[in-house]
Amino acid sequence: MTTPIPKMDTTELRDIAVHGGIEGAREMDREELIDALQARPGEGTWQEDPKPADVNPNDYLYEAPEGR
Repeated sequence: MTTPIPKMDTTELRDIAVHGGIEGAREMDREELIDALQARPGEGTWQEDPKPADVNPNDYLYEAPEGR
């Protein structure tokens, strides 16, 4: 069983944040590390779904924006 984020020691939190790609993790204090790690519960949570909510994903064809 894993230890909850608020109960981990600062070194452990900093290692997780650095490996997780959180910018400035090496300079953060304990509370900032906890806030940053709890704000990112999992990969992909900040990505927006490009298709409208009422569209069947099997029927949706994604087209990249022009100019890329």
